[in-house]
Amino acid sequence: MRFLTLAGKEFADLLAERLYLLAFLVQLLIVVSIGFVAMLYASLANPEVMQGYIPPQQVRIGVAGDSSLLELQGLRSVAVEDASRPWRTLRERRLVALLVVPPGTGGKMELTLYIDNTNVLSGYADAMVSRAVARLEEYLQRKRISELGIEPEAVLSPVKLRVTGSATQPAEFVELFYGLLLPFILLLPTFLAANMTTDAIVGEKERRTYELLLTAPLSYRELVLGKALPIAGVALAQAALWIALLRFRGIEINNTALLLLLLALLDLLFIAAGVALSALSDSIKDANVGVTVVLIFSSLALFLPVSMKSALQELSPVTLMARLASSEAVYMGEIAPGFILLAIAAGGALLMGEKLLEYRENLRV
Repeated sequence: MRFLTLAGKEFADLLAERLYLLAFLVQLLIVVSIGFVAMLYASLANPEVMQGYIPPQQVRIGVAGDSSLLELQGLRSVAVEDASRPWRTLRERRLVALLVVPPGTGGKMELTLYIDNTNVLSGYADAMVSRAVARLEEYLQRKRISELGIEPEAVLSPVKLRVTGSATQPAEFVELFYGLLLPFILLLPTFLAANMTTDAIVGEKERRTYELLLTAPLSYRELVLGKALPIAGVALAQAALWIALLRFRGIEINNTALLLLLLALLDLLFIAAGVALSALSDSIKDANVGVTVVLIFSSLALFLPVSMKSALQELSPVTLMARLASSEAVYMGEIAPGFILLAIAAGGALLMGEKLLEYRENLRV
């Protein structure tokens, strides 16, 4: 277990590297921003998904007339005395929407809702007002049916359907977030792991300490493990932190253990690519160019089949990641082949990286 000494040194170096700290902060900003953008996008198709995430103070809706019967939840009501110029009132009072409630005639209420469509919260306001109107309408129907001596349930709800196991998130949100954005977020540390690996190995070459490292009582396998394990651990810890952050934001992430195992295998695969590039590079500049090329083609291979919904979609680890995160019920028989193939690929790639390092050093000598 001699490589553990090298692994401890590499781990300390990673924590002391300011560039990686900056990369961590950038990733944190990306995760927070993507989480909000995903929810905002989903709200365009289903605005109610934003309830609980938007403070009512941010959604100012003007109300002209008596709205005492309406329960406007998730909104900040602002009394408006004059609604003769609704669009001007919207601009001047900086309102998301304006609800006009004229005096009812003949037991019938006719409400008008003016919405500022240039405001990103307009869809949310529309959904909240529509929900309040639906509740009021049901209440009045039940009241008037009861006055006729008839059981309201027999008229309003003659058939009831109870659904169990239904999705807690709208379809638009599931497809966008779990299919594309969540894999992108969780793969950010994985992509960085390839660059961290080349920095760790090629950096030794540039500092003229690589030869000294090779004289240590370590095999090439122990050298690779000593460099790879701390990087894989840091990348996996970041992914776990992103999952915790998304859960804190109220986004459900299922099968965390399997998801982290999948990410660990992907980390090793990208680290193996970094090892191979390190064997072929004598400077960090050359290695960075190689990493950039690898990441471009890897991103296309991972995300393009999913975004285009091609036949290769089922073979992509991104699809497996989306299944694990979005659904609590998974069948091991369906996901096990993906894990096995990825484990074989990661192990084989690490072995090839080790042999390539040894081969290049033998050539140099």
